[in-house]
Amino acid sequence: MASKRCAGSILEYFTKKVKSTTTSVSTEGIGITDLSTNSGDEALEAPFVTQTTPLVNPLHLSNANNLLENNDESENRPEIFDNSDKSPNENNQTTSTQTTNLSTSNLSTQSVILMSKCDLYCCNSSTPYHPVRNDELVLTTIDKRSCQKQWFRDHTWLTFCKVKKKVFCYPCRVAFEREIHPNTTLHPTYRSFVTEGFCDWKNARSRFKLHESTKMHATSIYVVDQQTKPTITAQLISATKRQQEQRRKALSIQISCIVYLLRQGLALRGHSDIESNLIQLLKLRSIDNDFLTEWINDKKYLSHDIINELCKEIYLLIIRDIVKEISNRKWFSLICDETCDESTLEQLCIGIRSVDDNYEIFEDILGLYELSRQDAPTIVEAIRDVLTRCGLNVLDCRGQGYDGASNMSGIYGGVSALILNQQPKAMYVHCIAHCLDLAVHDLTNQCATISTCISFVKEIIDFVRRSPKRLAILKEIFNQLSMSYANLTPLCPMRWTMRAESYNSLLKNYEPGNIAFHYI
Repeated sequence: MASKRCAGSILEYFTKKVKSTTTSVSTEGIGITDLSTNSGDEALEAPFVTQTTPLVNPLHLSNANNLLENNDESENRPEIFDNSDKSPNENNQTTSTQTTNLSTSNLSTQSVILMSKCDLYCCNSSTPYHPVRNDELVLTTIDKRSCQKQWFRDHTWLTFCKVKKKVFCYPCRVAFEREIHPNTTLHPTYRSFVTEGFCDWKNARSRFKLHESTKMHATSIYVVDQQTKPTITAQLISATKRQQEQRRKALSIQISCIVYLLRQGLALRGHSDIESNLIQLLKLRSIDNDFLTEWINDKKYLSHDIINELCKEIYLLIIRDIVKEISNRKWFSLICDETCDESTLEQLCIGIRSVDDNYEIFEDILGLYELSRQDAPTIVEAIRDVLTRCGLNVLDCRGQGYDGASNMSGIYGGVSALILNQQPKAMYVHCIAHCLDLAVHDLTNQCATISTCISFVKEIIDFVRRSPKRLAILKEIFNQLSMSYANLTPLCPMRWTMRAESYNSLLKNYEPGNIAFHYI
């Protein structure tokens, strides 16, 4: 008997036994009960209603066949499969009940919830779906009562299904669907908000308040919220990335401030670090960038060593661009001069003069380099080192320009002679500006009138500039004459361009100065 029953499939069994119109068993698949809600106590009703989505898949069929084999060995086997003595109605009712139990008992909670969903956006959205059109709510009318928009504003956890025309609890539905709730067994009290859908519009407000006050609802909200949050490791990584981005932006702003101060020739430091130009400029920029305040307080990238390193990197970037342009022009000339700074440190200034294809002249300074000694071999060694570092070949040099000092212009052991030994085409030219200055200086010394005039102008300007009281008198006379004050430029004995400016400033102040001298 058992082998005969097992020989046929579960589909053949239900096809032969079930003939009533109240059941939904067919050769295409087994339907699932539509779990509707009783408005009184939400009891689970028994009617068997056919769904559009087939339930039976190979997994469910294997579970159903196993169930039939177990029933064959039970004592009630004749009662289950032999329905010849029963009336057609009893047969139909028994078959419907068995099919319902078979369909729901072997399905997980997740499968039940997934099959209670429709394929539209309302049941598959990552957020609760709230209807926006009135025609969607009109279709929910039951006994002249329908779903109201205000309910979704008062209870944001509600979600609406456009196919079932019912509402669900979104967090509870998601928690049970993902099986992340501690109690994954559907309690009858919560089926209406999780799987079946709620449509008791008469008692809607009271039922909504009752549901959201339950512990299961609160727990569902918590577990869903925790699942959507990233892990601790992900949060730490995200915080680290966010901090790195802020620090990169802060460092970029700091570099832009340093570039501005260097471009304007302003000192980066002050009498104290907090009063330095760089810190004050960063504080000004922090008005538009709040994170700069924390950057300044940390002081991790504001030390003297790091600032000097940043200045060096900025210098190298500029030098690379300059050297690239010089290399494209191929030929160049050397212009060098020694200078002594305020710390009495002897430095060599190296410049490159070049011409492009349009015969436009460029003069670029490569930098100032400290000299341990001032003799010609030391200077030549410094020049070679700079050219090598910049990738410039001394064989491409076509000219030299220095002052008339013996260590620079000596025909035997000077810098020009040593460079000529390496590149005979590097013709030496005594700096024309120096030559002109020396020639004019010697000429004026030979003429007593010009020499006296120059000395007289220098003494007048120094006499007025060295006394704040005399300057105040001169400015007061300018105000009385309704004239704009022109500052007196000091006379430089070595630079003729500065001498011209000094003479012009005295000529502009000649009339007020004459009155001031009479007053003094």
